[in-house]
Amino acid sequence: MNRRHQKFNSINAPALARWIVIFIFVAATGLSYVYLSVQLHTLGTDRKKIERELNEVHVQIEDARVQFAALTSRTALQRRLQEGYLKMVPITEQSIVRLGPPVRPISNDELHSTSTDGSGR
Repeated sequence: MNRRHQKFNSINAPALARWIVIFIFVAATGLSYVYLSVQLHTLGTDRKKIERELNEVHVQIEDARVQFAALTSRTALQRRLQEGYLKMVPITEQSIVRLGPPVRPISNDELHSTSTDGSGR
């Protein structure tokens, strides 16, 4: 029985492994770049939308301030009073609270609370 001598091509395993690692690194870098670019575009669109909403809220707040000032002005209140929409009641003397000096004088034998800085001086 004659055996045929088969010749095999040798594969340089370290070089092949190095090229596979380089290819994987380049592919991962490219995919990361594309993902981050898409995410940046999406976040920019979201930011523009939120800024537009914020500007709309600022406009609404300013409109509300102007309307509030117009409705609470003296002329507007007088007009509503004349229309009968508002009713004014005079304030009686018994409803007024007056603040004045203490009713009784403080004597020297009573304890008084004071604030100190905690140093005991």
